[in-house]
Amino acid sequence: VAAWPAPVPGRPMELPIGSAALRVHLPPAADDPGPPPALLPANPSVPYGLFHDADLFAAFRGLLLHLWTLWELMVVGEPVLVVAPSPPQCSEAVAGLVSLVAPLLYSVDFRPYFTIHDPDFARLNALAEGEVFPPMVLGVTNLFFLKSLKSIPNVVSVGSPNPNSTRVLPVGGQSHGSGNGINGTPGKLKLDKLAINKFSPTGLLNSIKLRREGPLCLMTEHKEALWSTYVSTTKPDTSVLNRLIDAGVSPRIEESMSVVNNEILRRHFLELTTNFLAPFGPYLRTTTPSEGSSPFVDPPLLPPFHADEFVNGLAARGAGKFLSKRMKSNWLDLYRRFLEGPNFMPWFRQRRAAAEQEQQRLWRQARMNVDIEKLMSKLSELERIDSFNAIERYLLREMENSRTGATESVTVCEKLKGDLRAAFSVLPKDMQQLLLSNPKRALLLQGSNEKIPGLDGIVSQTSL
Repeated sequence: VAAWPAPVPGRPMELPIGSAALRVHLPPAADDPGPPPALLPANPSVPYGLFHDADLFAAFRGLLLHLWTLWELMVVGEPVLVVAPSPPQCSEAVAGLVSLVAPLLYSVDFRPYFTIHDPDFARLNALAEGEVFPPMVLGVTNLFFLKSLKSIPNVVSVGSPNPNSTRVLPVGGQSHGSGNGINGTPGKLKLDKLAINKFSPTGLLNSIKLRREGPLCLMTEHKEALWSTYVSTTKPDTSVLNRLIDAGVSPRIEESMSVVNNEILRRHFLELTTNFLAPFGPYLRTTTPSEGSSPFVDPPLLPPFHADEFVNGLAARGAGKFLSKRMKSNWLDLYRRFLEGPNFMPWFRQRRAAAEQEQQRLWRQARMNVDIEKLMSKLSELERIDSFNAIERYLLREMENSRTGATESVTVCEKLKGDLRAAFSVLPKDMQQLLLSNPKRALLLQGSNEKIPGLDGIVSQTSL
C-alpha cells in the first residue's frame, strides 16, 4: 500500500495488493468539465453519477417514506450519520445516498465506513458544544459514535441485525409484504403498512416516542429510523411507492424484484433532481451561429449568474408543474439552501465549463463546415477585412494546439489556411499589400498552389 501511486481524480488505477490487484476509478475532480467514459453506467437510462449500481431499495427498504427527506439532505449538503449493524450495510447505504442525487455530482466528503481509527475522528470528536458539524456523510457500525458525534444533526439507522436475513423490515417491525406475498409470490407494497394512507394513533405514539428517545435508543435495540432537525420541503410520491414490488418471503425472487424497484426509484429521483436543476439551464445554454452568419466572430459569453437575481426570478416564475406537485409552499427555501451549500458551486462550475467547452466545439465545427467563398460574397469590404483577421486569429490558435499533438487541430489548420487564402484573395489590392508587409502573415499565407499577387516578393525579402 505504501508503494501505491498518488490518487488521480477521474482516472482508472490498478493498485497491487499481495498477489492480486484492485482496479479502482476515483471520482472526477470538481472542476472537471465532463464525466470520464469509464464512469458511465451500463444502463443508458441511468445518468452519470457515483455508485449508480448501489442497491438503493434494499438499503432503505424500511425507510422508503424518508427517501425524499434524505434526498434533500444530500442536495443541500447536510451532515449525515448512517448507522448500520455491519460494514457492508452502512457502506451500501452511504453509496445509495450519494447516488440518490444523480446527475448532481455530490461534492461533500463521504466515508462509507468510518471508524475511531480514522485520522479525522479526533478532530470531529473535539468539536465544542454548539459548534457546527462539517458537511460529511459517515457510515458507522460502532454505536460509540452516537455519543461522541452527538452534534451531528441528522442520524439515519438502516439494515438488519440478523446477518442471515436479506429482508429489511420497516420501523415498528412490520413487514411490507402484501397479501400476494404469502406464498412467495411477488405483490405490491401496501402503503398502509408504510403509514401513509391513514392515521394511526399507535403509529403516532411510536413516532413521538422514537423522536423523544433520539438515536441513543439504538444502544439497546437496532431499529430503522431517521432523526433529523431538518424541515423538509419535498413530499413523498405515493405513485412511486405504489409501483414498488414486494417479493414476499422468497429469497430467489427478492434479488430480481430489487432490480425492478431500484430502477423505479432511480428513475424517479433522476427526474426529481433533473427538474430541480432545470431552472439553471439558461445559464448553461450554448449557442451556435445562425444560418448565414459568420462563424468567425467570437461566440457570445454565457449569461452571468447572480444568486439573488436567480432566486427573485424563480419566485416570480414559480416552481414549475413537476415540482409544484411534489413540494410544499416553502420550496424556495430549498433552492436557497442549495445555493449556499457545498454542492452548488462545484456542480455549477463544472457544468459551466462543460457548456463553454461545448460551445467552442460547436463554433469550431461551424467554421469547418462554412463555405468561405459563399460567405465572403455576402460581406462588405470592412466585414471581409474583419473576417480575414478573425480567421488568422483562429488559425494561429489551432496551430498552437497542433504543436501539443492534437490531431484534430491539424485538420482544422488545413481548413483555416484555405479559408485565410480565400478571404485574402477578395480583399482590395492595396489592403493585400498592407497585410503582406507583415512577414509572419506572409509566411502564413504561403503554401497555396495558386499565385498570390505580391506574395513571392514579400517572402523573398523577409527570408534574406
